[in-house]
Amino acid sequence: MRRLRRHATTLILVALAAAAAVALFVLDRGAVSTDEAERRRKHLFEAWRPDEITELTVTVAPPGAPPAAQQTARLTRGGVDDAGQRPWSVDIDGQRYPADEPTVDQLLGTLEFATAERRVSAEASDRAALGLTAPRLTIALAMGPRRERLLLGGGAPTPPGAVYAEVAGRGVFVITKQLAAALDVPPDRFRTRSFVPYLPSELSGLTLEGAGGSRRFSRAPWGGGRGAGFHFAEGSPEGSGVRVSAPALDLVLSALGRMQAEAFLSDDEAERAAASGGPRVTLTLVPSDPTAKPGVIDVGGACPDRPDHVVAVRREPTRAAACVPASLLDPLTEEASRFVDLALVAAPLDEVAEVKLSSGEPGVRSLELARAGSEWHLRAPEDRPVPTETGRALVQAILDVRAARLLPAASDPKALGLEPPRATLRVVSTPAAAGEGEPQERIETLEIGAEQAGVVRVRRLEDGAIAELPAAAAGALLPSEVSLRSMEVFDFAPDQVSALRVERPGLVQRLRRTGEGAWQLVEPTGAGLAADGGLADELAAQLAGLKAERWVAADAGGYGLAAPRLVVEAELTAAEGASGAAPRAARVELGAHAGAGSFARAGGGAAVFVAPPSLEAAAGRLLLRRDVFLVAAEDVARVTLSPRDGKPVVLEGSPHGFTVAGATDPASAAVTAARVRDALADLRAEGAVALGPPERHHGLSPPRLRVAIELSRPQPAPAGAGGAGAPRSSEGSFTIAIGAGDVFRGTNVFYARRDGVSAVYAVAQSRVRPLLEAAGVAGAD
Repeated sequence: MRRLRRHATTLILVALAAAAAVALFVLDRGAVSTDEAERRRKHLFEAWRPDEITELTVTVAPPGAPPAAQQTARLTRGGVDDAGQRPWSVDIDGQRYPADEPTVDQLLGTLEFATAERRVSAEASDRAALGLTAPRLTIALAMGPRRERLLLGGGAPTPPGAVYAEVAGRGVFVITKQLAAALDVPPDRFRTRSFVPYLPSELSGLTLEGAGGSRRFSRAPWGGGRGAGFHFAEGSPEGSGVRVSAPALDLVLSALGRMQAEAFLSDDEAERAAASGGPRVTLTLVPSDPTAKPGVIDVGGACPDRPDHVVAVRREPTRAAACVPASLLDPLTEEASRFVDLALVAAPLDEVAEVKLSSGEPGVRSLELARAGSEWHLRAPEDRPVPTETGRALVQAILDVRAARLLPAASDPKALGLEPPRATLRVVSTPAAAGEGEPQERIETLEIGAEQAGVVRVRRLEDGAIAELPAAAAGALLPSEVSLRSMEVFDFAPDQVSALRVERPGLVQRLRRTGEGAWQLVEPTGAGLAADGGLADELAAQLAGLKAERWVAADAGGYGLAAPRLVVEAELTAAEGASGAAPRAARVELGAHAGAGSFARAGGGAAVFVAPPSLEAAAGRLLLRRDVFLVAAEDVARVTLSPRDGKPVVLEGSPHGFTVAGATDPASAAVTAARVRDALADLRAEGAVALGPPERHHGLSPPRLRVAIELSRPQPAPAGAGGAGAPRSSEGSFTIAIGAGDVFRGTNVFYARRDGVSAVYAVAQSRVRPLLEAAGVAGAD
């Protein structure tokens, strides 16, 4: 007891010293150091400690409005979340919402660096006269022990648009118009723009009702990111458990991501707008967390004063109404059939790790291919590396196969040739977006049935769906050793091609290269016909470097090659400096279409490959010169534009340009004459479309416009014509007829014909339009 009394005084003194230290520390935290004051002497706030800011209140008072009209947003900063962030929330009219973090950060940044134009002296600081007793904006913030308050009042005389501002404890200042505008943030802007309560990765199900019908999706056992991991929910007419198309569902999920509130609405405003008509959809979002409420959002109805927006009303888990972009309704109103996955294999190419084909037919060897980094390796029937291009092409061909339709779930597999299956294809992939708890390896197995009447049925074991597809398309699911050939079909230099022959039903074209390297048309023959050197060179280049998109089969049965649609042959010369015997010819036959390309075979071989669409684009056209309408302006003496219904327009040529005969408006006539002159110099055809006389649909009997050109001197043969067959007119003139409009190879064109040339051409409408306008003819069909 005595010992305790002896030390009591010491203990009390120690406690008092500790309390004083704590008090000093707390007080010191709120104080502004000399260095801090010096650094921030030009700023409105003499201290700024962003990590200590926990509360921000913004009150906006419209000028002349009563206090009840004030709007206040009270923002509070939460604790550290799982992502290591301290998120803000905002209270408005008694309701709490997640805050829009970028808007909060922007305002805090503006406050941190806010500076004054000048200080107002205490003698001149009549707060009422400066509008500070009824401020239009009040910003208060809690920053550790410090409390800061900023008021914005009325306008200052200079600089233009400046505003008076008061900082509690520091006085009155003048700030710029730009700073005042940056500080004046409406309270509603602090609400998060994100309208959808859950991310795609947080969903176990999704339902769309309304426009487009009923579509119910649920998370599938095979997992995968975004839309890749869903199937139709139980009881769906499309089939319970049938796989949902990932690209189609991704559009829906992207629409949810774009569902940002452009403007918030009251309940009354939302209900009135939603009743305005138009498509409506109700989304139900089922979260994976069983303790979380489903999200329910109604979308539809025109948004007030926003023609490109519709109303969205979130009814659960919290209520809100807003205007959102109208474009997001499109994917939300797609019918259920658009979501059915017709792809046989869903994995993307870059995630495929292994492909294994096991054949049920005797004598047919299995094939196993595996990825090794960026390369591919054949495991069976032999062990060897496979060229990257070949391996990718084989796998991509499998991924590209689409079913024509899915058969009803009650279909008899045995009657469809699936029991036993003809072959089994196994594709292993490693989903890049696999979430926690989801499978890290996805195995898709296909059972491939026997061919029946030109079709093949395939069962996807992943979802049990039975797909039907043409036998030719099913060939990609049965890769063989021929599928692993090099993609190179021909390898020679384009200038080795000395002659070309292209045959299609009813037409043979033959071209031969002259000693000077130009192309000469041998067949067909006709007035004014000549070869187009550019088109011939393009075809030669296509053949010289021809590569297969993929190899299909060892024989040509059933690919439309018994009667080819197109046969292309090239005669070759030996390469310069070649020591061995060079190939003397190259031949390609094109059969049935295979997607954008065509089934094909080369030379005398029987192996079938898919030729790229560029080969048919080059060989499937008339290789006739396209410059038959071009005329040098300096060679023109007169142009007469004669419309089908109207008076002719005559233009006179001279070394100084064209003039419109009899023009009453010289300025307008000069513009017209210049446009006609430029159009004639640019009148190159897109290509020839027919030989011989025009047909009725060409619209050339009579033409919509006849262009008669009188020459002051004969024109030389155009480049690429090879001389032979170049059109000539002994009178030193020729006529161009412009006919009906159409589309040729994706370009809007007019049919056209030149006298002395036995062919009809397609000319881009943009090239012809100046001539039509000069003659007073309507532009395009």
